[in-house]
Amino acid sequence: MAWFKVDDGFWSHPKILALSADAVALWVRAGAYSCQHLTDGVIHEPVLRLLGSDAAAVELQEAGLWLRTGGGYEFHDWDEYQETSETVKKRRNDARDRQRRAREAREKKREQSQSESRVTEGVSNGVSSLPPTRPDPTRPDPLNKSKDSLREGEHPPPPKCRKHQTWDHDDNCRTCGADRRAFEEWEAAEAKKPKPAKPHVHRWLKDDTCMGCTERKEDQP
Repeated sequence: MAWFKVDDGFWSHPKILALSADAVALWVRAGAYSCQHLTDGVIHEPVLRLLGSDAAAVELQEAGLWLRTGGGYEFHDWDEYQETSETVKKRRNDARDRQRRAREAREKKREQSQSESRVTEGVSNGVSSLPPTRPDPTRPDPLNKSKDSLREGEHPPPPKCRKHQTWDHDDNCRTCGADRRAFEEWEAAEAKKPKPAKPHVHRWLKDDTCMGCTERKEDQP
């Protein structure tokens, strides 16, 4: 955005005091128009009809604030008080370049952070959370609680990933695979175990024989 600069003593300058209100309004509107469209203070005849009257333009010319040109008018000494179009364009280009470099720096930092995060996760999954490639046979493997390694009194493997506390996730987690296999092997082993027989309860008939077996009541301790 380009700003049309107006001095704080503009209102009391002798040249301005001698102008009509229409001429002052035209000077301000034309200055704002020139800054917006980067005309370097040049106001062509078609534009003048949108901003004010010919009589107001003549007043500005006679006061020495405007100069007459072949196609309209121009501000007197525009580049001494206002930014030129070249200066505004350079400032805007410099701002775009700064924004572009800032975006590239942010993007590079984000990519570096994501890369470091992937490396850290790979190290965590590959080293910290996984058993060694060649486990020590003298030590129990906490990630492979199969039916053969589950001793009497031990708790079954957890029915969910110890890292994510669930198996319903998209992460390629090796810990999940180890825990899931251990739990499935434990379930299969439990299913193969013989079910303990329910204790038989005698139901005695009138002849003191059991309805469900061949025992006699008199033979019971």
